[in-house]
Amino acid sequence: MVKPEVTVITPTYNERENVVKLIEELDRCFKEAGITYEVVVVDDNSPDGTAEAVEGLMSKYPVKLVRRPSKLGLTSAVFDGLKYAEGTYVVVMDADLQHPPEVVPKLYVKALEGYDLVIASRYVSGGSAKFPLHRLIVSLGATLIARVLIPKARKVKDPMSGFFLVKKDVISKITPTSPKSYKVLLEVLALGSYRNVYEVPYEFRERVVGKSKLGFKTMLNYVKQVLNLTPDYVRFALVGASGTVVNLGVLAVLRYVANLTHEIASALAIEASIINNFVWNDLWTFKGGRSGSVASRLIKFHFSSAVGVITQYVISLTTYYYIVRNSIIAQSIGILTGFIINYVLSKKFVWSPRRF
Repeated sequence: MVKPEVTVITPTYNERENVVKLIEELDRCFKEAGITYEVVVVDDNSPDGTAEAVEGLMSKYPVKLVRRPSKLGLTSAVFDGLKYAEGTYVVVMDADLQHPPEVVPKLYVKALEGYDLVIASRYVSGGSAKFPLHRLIVSLGATLIARVLIPKARKVKDPMSGFFLVKKDVISKITPTSPKSYKVLLEVLALGSYRNVYEVPYEFRERVVGKSKLGFKTMLNYVKQVLNLTPDYVRFALVGASGTVVNLGVLAVLRYVANLTHEIASALAIEASIINNFVWNDLWTFKGGRSGSVASRLIKFHFSSAVGVITQYVISLTTYYYIVRNSIIAQSIGILTGFIINYVLSKKFVWSPRRF
């Protein structure tokens, strides 16, 4: 049997009618383009007979079926399907026909030009998506969150796309952070060792059969996924920003409600912000690097915070008196330097490094 050039992985749940049409259309498109292929369907025990429908096609088309006992998440479905993939390139797409099969050969052509990751995009010139208003708002909001928290997602116009082609040796090295999430591309963008990316425009189709599986649980899993993929330095900066809010809030309460002196209120506010930052860094930013007791990490964090503050002050004064006589610029340089010092000490001294 000839090794396929492309493996299409499509997760399914209650897609009996759609998956049959998808496989038929994929076969036509691949044959017209002269591309050898296989389809790996990963079914999560669909009660509508999706798996049985796929089995009925296996004698006619190069199709593999992976049965799973229950709904275990779209990302985990793709990576389970990957275990059976023989193609040099892997295409991930939905089975509901909203991702046009005729676009797949176009993705492959770009891969042959040397691109490791080729994304079918709704938001580049020539692409489009006809969403209801509420779906459009959700999509734009999710994209914004990804761009803010995952810097590598800013490389592309459509980081939320569920339709893409990637070299198998790129995706196979990834250990997904959120198996139950539904945005596989975010895992690839954040964790993949790809060299380059290209986006091919496509028109997102309207669903013909069945209903959308987007719900509150799906959105909650998405938020968890993004938080898991957020790099350490972004987490550290966000925690630092929350510490500033805590600092000012505690200061205001102690000064104007409790009527404490500025000296005492300021000291207590600083301590409150340090404890706030420690808790969030311990639980989120560096959660994979906890060692020793909580007390020892807290003491070390006080030390790293003190070094950061002193560094900020010294750099600010040095910049102001010897480089530029502008307080805002000098203080900004001091803050940035202090942040870097505090981050490095926290990562190397208080907590051990995470993997990304």
